[in-house]
Amino acid sequence: MTRRLPVYVLLDCSESMAGKTLDAIENGYYTLVSALQKNPYALETVYLSVITFDAKAKVAVELCDLPSAKLPRLSVHPGTCLGAALDLLRQSIEKEVVKTTKDTKGDWRPLIFILTDGQPTDDWQGPLKRLKAVKPSIGYIYAIGCGDDVDFTILREIADVCLHNKELSTQALAKLFVWLSASVNTLSQSPEGVVSLEKSLPLNQGLVLIDKDRPPKFSEIRQRVFLHFTCRKQCQPYLVVYRYNQDLNYYMCQETISLSDDFFSSGTMKAPAIDANSLQGEVECPYCHDTAWGKCGFCGNLFCLSENQSESTITCPMCKTKLGLSFSEPSFDVEPSQG
Repeated sequence: MTRRLPVYVLLDCSESMAGKTLDAIENGYYTLVSALQKNPYALETVYLSVITFDAKAKVAVELCDLPSAKLPRLSVHPGTCLGAALDLLRQSIEKEVVKTTKDTKGDWRPLIFILTDGQPTDDWQGPLKRLKAVKPSIGYIYAIGCGDDVDFTILREIADVCLHNKELSTQALAKLFVWLSASVNTLSQSPEGVVSLEKSLPLNQGLVLIDKDRPPKFSEIRQRVFLHFTCRKQCQPYLVVYRYNQDLNYYMCQETISLSDDFFSSGTMKAPAIDANSLQGEVECPYCHDTAWGKCGFCGNLFCLSENQSESTITCPMCKTKLGLSFSEPSFDVEPSQG
């Protein structure tokens, strides 16, 4: 019986990954599977599992051979519960990985890859302690932080190797998964003495090895801000993404992204409030294309408005409260999500 090399991929599906980023991750996953299937040794030994995490963690793909590793359509929700994902990883490995006994050789130690673009929004230290308490060691963990809102002081405590994929563009993520595919192919051929990825393959442009003793300083100023909106006409949720402009000291609207109907089903996770005056740029609702916006003084919901609004009162699409309407420069705070 061939000894399996279990590979666990933990994917951040928080709202900061919405839109083209999540599409690129799905495409990258199938690039990974396709590339591994072309390697006869990997096809025989590599077994793949995917765990996603947002407001909660769940197994998207149970450990299986490569031809069976079909990924369901991913969706985003508030939160980055990496701690819950580490607990689920431990439980999955204890259940799925065959242990070595006196009579038989079990599976190789798993390879674990964590892809995230933010900071955990739950307790990660307790789950990490439980993960490290498993004997023998549960596997080799590689953490890849994507974008510029990653706290590497946390990831370096979790992972054996930390890497920084500086961009979150479609092209950058495509290159990342090509590199990841080549890495797993290489490691699958030497599972008995797995070497560090930074030694086994050259890093592609934009992928940087993090010094575990000197991680980059984490910026207290969030580089991206995420606001939840509701289309007032269609009662559909959408996300507005702002990026920080250091020279001008404000956030500029980067994009708006429509969200699934069940987006708020797991609740919301709020970050500290910011002044609405620090948000600049036109915000176009992806459903009705209105470009003005307002805030409900009762429930705090943000919603789109028409600049040519004729009514003197409107109804909040979330709490259904009747609101008086006035157009003026924003003089209120908004509560971003934790991304």
